[in-house]
Amino acid sequence: MQQKSFNQWPEGNVLAVCPIVAWETWPDDLGTRESNQITNRPMLPPNAVYKRDMWVVHDHEYAETEGIWRLLDVFDHVGVKATFVTSGRTVERFPEIALEVLQRGHEMASENYIHEYPVMFNEAQERESIQQTVAAFERVLKQPPLGYISPGHRPTDKTLKILAEAGYLWDADFQECDTASVIEVAGKQMVAMPYAHMSDYVTYPLDGRTPREVLQILTDEFDVLYAEGVAGRPKMMGYAFHPFLCHGFRTKPLEEFLRYAKSFPKVWFPTRIEIARWCLKQQGAQRKT
Repeated sequence: MQQKSFNQWPEGNVLAVCPIVAWETWPDDLGTRESNQITNRPMLPPNAVYKRDMWVVHDHEYAETEGIWRLLDVFDHVGVKATFVTSGRTVERFPEIALEVLQRGHEMASENYIHEYPVMFNEAQERESIQQTVAAFERVLKQPPLGYISPGHRPTDKTLKILAEAGYLWDADFQECDTASVIEVAGKQMVAMPYAHMSDYVTYPLDGRTPREVLQILTDEFDVLYAEGVAGRPKMMGYAFHPFLCHGFRTKPLEEFLRYAKSFPKVWFPTRIEIARWCLKQQGAQRKT
C-alpha cells in the first residue's frame, strides 16, 4: 500500500480541527454479559434471572431523545460543521434525524450496518454489512457515504479493499500520524486519516476523567499542534462525540474548546470529506506536474 502524506492545508491554514460524531445502533446483546460494547455499569451477576441490563439499553437511547439535538445546537452556536459516522441501521431507524443532520450542513459518513466489530466477521459478512449501509444511505439520504470508521477501531485486513470497492473516499482507522495521506487500495485512491486521539468515552467509565479535565487536555493538544503548524508542519486534530453521551455537563466544556480554537487565525474547520477532496486534488495536481 503506497502512501503520500500532505502537510499543507488550503489558504495557508496551519491546523484542521475536525469534530467527528459516532452515531450508532447497537447489537441486540447490548446490556448482556455477552456484549462487547462499553458501558458505565458492571456486568449483571452471572446468576441473574433476567439477562439484560435495561439501564444500559436506555442509557444508549439518550442519543436520539436528547443528545444529538444538543450537539447539533452546539455546532450551530459556534459555527462549526462536523462529520457524523453513522450505522446504516441508524439511518433507517431515524431518517428524520439523519436528514436534519444533512440539512444543517454536516457530513454523513458511516460505520458498518450495526455497531459490531469487523473482526467478528468473515470477509463475506463484512462486505455484506458495508453493502447494507451504502444501500440504506442511498435509500434514505439519496447519496452514498464517502467516509468510514470501523466500530471499535478494529478493521480487518480486508476492510480497505471492501471500502474501495464500495466507492468510499476516506477511512479514519489510521492513528499513526496527525495528518492525512493518500493511499492506493485495489487500484483506487483513498485518503487515510486519524479518527481522534481523544473522545467523550474517557468521561464515561466510573473511573473516567471529568469533562473539565478533557477541556484542559484538548486545549493542550491544540496548542502543541497549532505551534507545529505555525512552524511549517500543518496537522489535523479530531475529537469524537457520541450522542448518547452528550449530556449538558459534557457538551458545555467542549463548546468552550471550539470557541477557543475559533479564536486563532489560520485554523480550518473542515468536514472529513473536505479534507479527502483537498488531498486527492493535490495528489492529482502533483501527478500532472
